[in-house]
Amino acid sequence: MAIEDRLELFVTEQARLLVVLFAVVGLFCLAGAGYLFLTPTTQTISEERNVQTIDSSVGTSAVVTGNSTLYERGERLENRSAYFVPVTPNLSFHVDTKVPSNQEVTVSQRLTMEVVGLRGDEPFYQSEEVLLDEQRTVSDGRLVTDRSINVSAMRQALQRKRAETRGVGHFRTFLELNVTYRTDSYEGTLTASAPFIISGQAYYLDGAVADSQTRSETVQRDVQRPSDPTKYGSLAALGLVLFGLCGLIIRTEADSDPDALRTRISRSRHDEWISRGEFPTESEKQYISIRSLEDLVDVAIDTNRRVIYDPNIEVYAVIDGSEIYYYSLEDLHARAWLNL
Repeated sequence: MAIEDRLELFVTEQARLLVVLFAVVGLFCLAGAGYLFLTPTTQTISEERNVQTIDSSVGTSAVVTGNSTLYERGERLENRSAYFVPVTPNLSFHVDTKVPSNQEVTVSQRLTMEVVGLRGDEPFYQSEEVLLDEQRTVSDGRLVTDRSINVSAMRQALQRKRAETRGVGHFRTFLELNVTYRTDSYEGTLTASAPFIISGQAYYLDGAVADSQTRSETVQRDVQRPSDPTKYGSLAALGLVLFGLCGLIIRTEADSDPDALRTRISRSRHDEWISRGEFPTESEKQYISIRSLEDLVDVAIDTNRRVIYDPNIEVYAVIDGSEIYYYSLEDLHARAWLNL
């Protein structure tokens, strides 16, 4: 209760200052909310225009020509993880390049097989066989070209090279793709490679041979966006709350009795010095009015007495012999009751 009384007393004593302060801040909040509502924000955004994608990849296929318990003769195998020389001695590469279809695009495709002899990390032999080299202009958005190789003959050639080097170093084979393009807006190059492994009777591409590019033009422009309702709404709500507090402060000031509040605060602070009771009202007693309850408590402390509270007449008093020190909010009523 003491905390509420202290707060109410503070509001009552500082009512004018608080009303002016809250009213000014509330006006600023409402003005700020109106400004945010009437002023849209401008934001710069980036847009990607004229987006074009070019991609190229190499697929594989082989027709079964040898006897096998795995496949039927004449069966066509596509993009397998491994092929076998006795079953499929010939392998076809399919270079598939996709470009924008709404225009003419010039495409150059080059596919090579490179053999490198290495001792450690240093090469001692290098050769390159061009499997495909062509340039064409397409308007339907796609260029597909095939090229076949004889893997059996390739394996024999590698075996002769290994025999000549008598185990010094090793040979590695790579399939390399190089594609250049020129559209109405862009030009560039796609490159990809992967090891071509021949191990015993098996052979395979050890990885994907594919590359892709997406080209675009970045354009920036300013756009207006509506104001954020949470921002101007919060400011407006805060302004209304502040004006509501102004009304509450004015009402509190009108309804509050500062003296009564101070008495309750003092009563709470010095409650251990105050006891309930009645004190005599004989005419021979000398009654001394004290200005506040806190001053009366000081009298009690100085005279080593207790403060007596009579709830019937709402009077606090310290009785010291023939002298009665008293305090009451309703001083006239107390004097009438005491026949003073």
